[in-house]
Amino acid sequence: MGDAVKGKIKEAIKAYDKIARLYGDYKSEKLLQYQLNKFISLLQGKKILDAGCGTGRDVEYFLDEGFDITGIDISRGMIDEAKRRVPEGAFKVMDFTKTRFNKECFHGIWCMAALADIPRENSEKVFKEFTRILDKSGILYLAVKRGEGQEIIKKHKYNDQPRIYVYYEKIELEDILKQNGFEILHSIISEDEGKEWVEVFARKL
Repeated sequence: MGDAVKGKIKEAIKAYDKIARLYGDYKSEKLLQYQLNKFISLLQGKKILDAGCGTGRDVEYFLDEGFDITGIDISRGMIDEAKRRVPEGAFKVMDFTKTRFNKECFHGIWCMAALADIPRENSEKVFKEFTRILDKSGILYLAVKRGEGQEIIKKHKYNDQPRIYVYYEKIELEDILKQNGFEILHSIISEDEGKEWVEVFARKL
């Protein structure tokens, strides 16, 4: 991994560590009921990974629905906040690109927005790792902001902490998934607070 990529990742971690409490407060009420229920309907087992779990909002939902859910995030601050908010949850500080999970150990991977924090140069490693740890016929849900390239932005509601945002077009994300052994089940362009998102449900072949 190059120094530039390492620097971007370190900056992202530092930003999320600082805004964990604010992030949790803002996101706690924004539950994606339709997406969560569709994901659950496609699963063929109970073991799920929330990749980029943030402060644990979706982990709590899956727990309430009776699933064996593990949440991972590269930010220690986010994981500490998740443990505070969801004390019954299983949370680990972990890098998407090199997890410590066994091969084919999850029936589903839920990755809501977290791919936006991975520098584009590193995204291929994420998809390969998802393929490795997802069971045969396992389900992957991805949501990313629609667009091209990547940029560093600041948001006032998160105390202007600089964060990397990586954007994807719908056909681009579909092609990447196909190249990494996935079948596209459903993909849409949705909108939230004036921003467009690409959402994809895929199955490992």
